[in-house]
Amino acid sequence: MGFVGILGDEVCQREDKKPIFQDFNLDVCISRMNSLSKGYDLQELLTNMPQKLETIRYRRQITKDMQSEAVRGAFARYANHMERAIKQEKQSKYNHHLPQQQKWHVDALCTYADAVEELFGALSGCTELSEELLSLVKYLDEYISSEEYGNWRLMLKEVREKLNNRSVVFSLQKNKVVLEEQGEYEEFGKRMLRAFSVKEATENRFTKNDTDTLSLLERILAERIMKQSDLTKPMQRLMEVSMDEPLLQLVTDVQYYLGFYKFVDEMKASGYVFSLPKEGKQMSIRAGYDVAMAAKGEREVISNDFSMSEEERFFVITGANGGGKTTFARMIGQILYFFRMGFLVPCEEAEIPCFTDVLSHFSNEETEASGRGKLVEELVRLQPMMKEQNENCFVILNELFTTAATLDAGIMGKKVLSHFMQMNCRGIYVTHIQSLAEERDGVVSMVAELEEDHHTRSFKIVRKPAQEGEYEDSLITKYHMTYEQMKEVMGHGDSLFSGK
Repeated sequence: MGFVGILGDEVCQREDKKPIFQDFNLDVCISRMNSLSKGYDLQELLTNMPQKLETIRYRRQITKDMQSEAVRGAFARYANHMERAIKQEKQSKYNHHLPQQQKWHVDALCTYADAVEELFGALSGCTELSEELLSLVKYLDEYISSEEYGNWRLMLKEVREKLNNRSVVFSLQKNKVVLEEQGEYEEFGKRMLRAFSVKEATENRFTKNDTDTLSLLERILAERIMKQSDLTKPMQRLMEVSMDEPLLQLVTDVQYYLGFYKFVDEMKASGYVFSLPKEGKQMSIRAGYDVAMAAKGEREVISNDFSMSEEERFFVITGANGGGKTTFARMIGQILYFFRMGFLVPCEEAEIPCFTDVLSHFSNEETEASGRGKLVEELVRLQPMMKEQNENCFVILNELFTTAATLDAGIMGKKVLSHFMQMNCRGIYVTHIQSLAEERDGVVSMVAELEEDHHTRSFKIVRKPAQEGEYEDSLITKYHMTYEQMKEVMGHGDSLFSGK
C-alpha cells in the first residue's frame, strides 16, 4: 500500500452542514477540540464525514496506532518542528533582501529535514504499527534515501557549517567601514558582554529575532560574506529545493487525531471512558453516555446500554417527559458520528455496523424567519431525508408532529417509520405517542424507566413494552391526582365517577 495521506485518499466534499451537528450537540465537542488544538481550525475536517467505508477503516487503524503515547508524541514533535520550518519559509518568501531571504530558506530546510528524519526514526522504533501507518514509514524511508534528498541535504550541511563558522571583523576608519581578516579578534558581542555583564551571559543577546530586519550595515556585511565564502551558487541551488507537499499536508492532517486525543485525555481525566469500536452486523453499546453533556460538566451523566440485532429495524422510545429519552438518542448519534470519523467512541465497548449515513430530525421551535408553522417546518425538513437514495442509513427522529392531533401524529409517524424500514434503514424514534411503540416486525419498544416512587427519573432507557401507566402514573402521583385523591378533593363521593 502506498502512502495516501494520514486521513486516507478520500477528498472531502464541501457541503451544507448536516443537522446532526446541532441535533446531537456535536458542536460542543468540535468546539472543544478546536480550543485544544491551538493554531489549527479543525472545523472543516470534523464536519466532513467520510463517505467511503475504506476511509472509515483507514482512519480507525490510524486512531488505533495513535493510542500509543510514543506515536502521538512523535507526531506532536513533528508538527511543532514543522510549524517553525513553515514560519521560517514565510520569512524567506516575504523578505526582499536576497542574502537574508536565502538564509531564512536554509534555516527552514534544516528545520524541515531534522523534523522528517526525527519522525522517521521515532516511527521506525515503534512496534505493531498498522499497515496504514507503515506506508508512511516506507514513504519517509524512500524520501530520505533518495539521491535528490541526499544531495541537497549534504549541500545544506556544508552551507550551514560555513555560515556558522564565519565571523566578521571590521573597523571604522574615518568615513568608511573596513573588513579585516578574522585573525585573533574576539567577537564584538562577546567583548561587550564580558565588559558590561555582572554575571556570565546565558544567551547571545545580539542574535536577531524572527521579526527583526537587517540594518544597512548588516545587509552589506551579509553580501560580502556570501561572496567571500563562495556561497552564491550553493544558495541558488538550495533556493530551488522545496518541502515535500505530502509531508507539509501531514502537519495539518495529523491535528485531526492529535486534537481528538487531547479531547479524549481531558475527558478521561474527568472519569469518562472511550473505546475502540468493532465493526459488525449487529449494534451493541455498553455504558454509552452523552459526551457533549459530559464535556460541559454541568451535571451527572448517566450511562446506558443499547443492543440491536440484525432483524431489528427501529426502536420506539416512550416514557415520562424529562426521563432521558432525547439524551439517549443523542448518545447513540454521537457514538455513530465518532465511529464514522474513525475515532474512539464514548462508551466502554461497542460493536457497530457501517451504515451509509447518519440522518436526524429533532424538533425545533417555530421560527419567525420562515413564517411557517412548526408542523410545516418539520415536514420540510423531513422531505430530503425521505429520498429514495437514503438506503441503509441510521435515522434518529425526536418528537415529531408534536403540534398535530394525537391521531394525526400517530398516522404520520407510522408512515415515516414504514418508509424508512422499506428503505432498509434502521434507527430510533423518540415520541410521546404510545401507539407507535406497538411491537411488530422490526419495531421494538423502549421506555424511559422511573424509580419505584413512579415519578423520580432514573434516566435509564430499557427494553419494555410501552405502558401508558409508566407515563401517566408519574404525573398522577406527583400532582396528587389519583382516583381516591380526586374524589376527596371534589367532595362528590362515588356518584360523580360512577356516571350516576
